[in-house]
Amino acid sequence: MRPVATSDDLLLDLSFVRRADRTVIDRRLFAWPFVLTRSFYLDPDRPGCLSVIVQTGSGAVHGEDSLAQRLVLRPGTAVCLTNQGATSVHRADPAARSMETVRLYVAGGASLEYLPEPRILFPDAALCQSVELDCAKEGCTLVVDAFTMHDPGGEARGFRELESTFCLRRSGGEPLMIDRMRLHRPDPDIFRGHRAFGSAILVLTPSHDLARLQASLTAALGRISRLYAAASVLPGAAGLGVRLAALDLRQIRTAFDAIRAIYRQTLLASMAS
Repeated sequence: MRPVATSDDLLLDLSFVRRADRTVIDRRLFAWPFVLTRSFYLDPDRPGCLSVIVQTGSGAVHGEDSLAQRLVLRPGTAVCLTNQGATSVHRADPAARSMETVRLYVAGGASLEYLPEPRILFPDAALCQSVELDCAKEGCTLVVDAFTMHDPGGEARGFRELESTFCLRRSGGEPLMIDRMRLHRPDPDIFRGHRAFGSAILVLTPSHDLARLQASLTAALGRISRLYAAASVLPGAAGLGVRLAALDLRQIRTAFDAIRAIYRQTLLASMAS
């Protein structure tokens, strides 16, 4: 795994190493609107896992924002990263789009839980987001993503555009999976009454029993009322992918909690074996 240099507009750049059985931050660079304060050790089952909460000074994504992040996990580290709350994406001028780029590098023996809060798309919002994950074959990663729609005027006005790309590599190789979605002034009928949507990618080591995990996910998600969910095996048997649709974010959050619990149980079982 060789993280490549990024452009000058990189606004959040974090690197993690393992020291004395704990994960610590060894590179902490951030600029407006990102804010990073104290990190924590909150997991009683994995006392060396570092929990990081990234904050933003603006509290929202605006029309011409261009936000770039990079996280690098060195061998043996364990990180859980989230942010302070759901992020509003405000309207963009007709010729503009908000841009978000995230690059994640996970070395062998490392584990990352990348758990950003959902995006709330306001009328005429236009967001282009890209997540690139390079995970070593002996590394594990959970990445979630979700969005909902909201019109404060109560007029059911929709967002203008949402483009989302997820790219998975293993150990710096060619892309194993590229998942792309683009919605441009979508007809509300295509959502069939659903107002919140999510996805989760679980990248696991070759030793994991994907069929058993798929069954566990399907059973857990099937118990959540008014949630549509499907779990499938990723290309190259790299892990599992989950798609979610619900009436609102409450069901999506409940689903993410269930997915994270299964991911953690899988890691703990691997550590015990």
